[in-house]
Amino acid sequence: MHTKFHICLFVFINLILSVASLGIFAAEVRDIRVAQQEGVTRLVFELSDVSEHRIFPLSNPERIVLDISDVVLDAAVVNGLSALSSDVLMRVRYAKRDSGVRFVLDLAQKVRAKSTVLAANGTYGPRILVELEYGVRKPATIVKSLANLSKEKRNIVIAIDPGHGGKDPGALGQYKVREKDIVLSIGKELASRINAVDGFKAVLTRSTDTYLPLRDRSRVARDANADLMISIHADAFTKSSARGASVWALSLSGKSSEMGRWLAQQENSADLVGGISLDDKDQLLAEVLLDMSMNSTIQMSLNIGKSVLGEMKGVAVLHKGSVQQAGFVVLKSPDIPSILIETGFVSNKTEAKNLSSRAYRVKLAASIATGVVEYFTKNAPDGTLVAWKQGNHTDFVYTVEKGDTLSEIARSNQVSLAVIRQANDLKNDVIWIGQKLVIPAG
Repeated sequence: MHTKFHICLFVFINLILSVASLGIFAAEVRDIRVAQQEGVTRLVFELSDVSEHRIFPLSNPERIVLDISDVVLDAAVVNGLSALSSDVLMRVRYAKRDSGVRFVLDLAQKVRAKSTVLAANGTYGPRILVELEYGVRKPATIVKSLANLSKEKRNIVIAIDPGHGGKDPGALGQYKVREKDIVLSIGKELASRINAVDGFKAVLTRSTDTYLPLRDRSRVARDANADLMISIHADAFTKSSARGASVWALSLSGKSSEMGRWLAQQENSADLVGGISLDDKDQLLAEVLLDMSMNSTIQMSLNIGKSVLGEMKGVAVLHKGSVQQAGFVVLKSPDIPSILIETGFVSNKTEAKNLSSRAYRVKLAASIATGVVEYFTKNAPDGTLVAWKQGNHTDFVYTVEKGDTLSEIARSNQVSLAVIRQANDLKNDVIWIGQKLVIPAG
């Protein structure tokens, strides 16, 4: 009896291994799409399951090779390969290789290639995004936001959102503490601390006891071109023993639901993914771009939150020792790193007393400001005064004003006349009011 069972089991296992070797259980390449933008072509390989891949370039002629392990090709994908092209992508070829597939991207010129893995979501399976960047932009065609076209490098903008307000008092705690009052006080002090640092600017979503809908708070941050949004709250719980401050960032589940909301209104989603409008993209590419943007935003939020939490522990008892994640609405901006700070439990007698003290609120605000400034000092965005002072200079565009001379512009920006002439293809030193001049990095 046992011998027959073992024999059957042995045969069954070998059958499974044989089937697997034939690729029946391999993941499937379900779809391949191409999208073209100025200077970049993106290919999205959608799979039925996660698979390993590698990518590398070959020259003479120029091409990119993408190997995906343990996959088979859907027949419809094979039939559609001939339609895949762009101004740099000439054609896509494929061949079976070991247990997977090798794709060869024939190119019209040399490119910089990189790949990114995007996790499955409710609409698509796992995806491999291949980006082909090419061409060298001349300095005169560098595109910058009009908000940055000035002599000065821009400030790092921190949007501060004191929660609740007006008809919404928030949590009510010991000593008649109202959340809306506590967080407004901390928010104002935090804004004052941020504004005192050269190269930083704070913007408050509310500076008085007024009510503001959740989505409008993010809109204030976006209108201010904020580099970070900080939402400030105070918690409460049924058990008075609950205590501790915490820092929160957006969760992956919160990200997924928010992506669906933005993609449902693509016509209103311009400039949400690094200046790329989504309204003229097909659904898959729009989701890929938004997915990448939100992944980057969440990671940056976690890093900032860690820096802030590290400073807060010197002032407040921490409820959790690491940055937590949840789907709070105010954290859901695809383009703005956002953190939510719970300053403590007003339902706890000790913390309600602390938060009622102006001296304590000042210390707490100072610790938050220190964490924010330290992070952005180490990771200063391009084009900001902080980055410029650190020597991380980037080209920017200056608009000629009345009374300007080319030599004075060169001197004030610490570059030579020859460099400015070359960057702007000038034959002489004649300039005119309103002319846009590229100022190369010093």
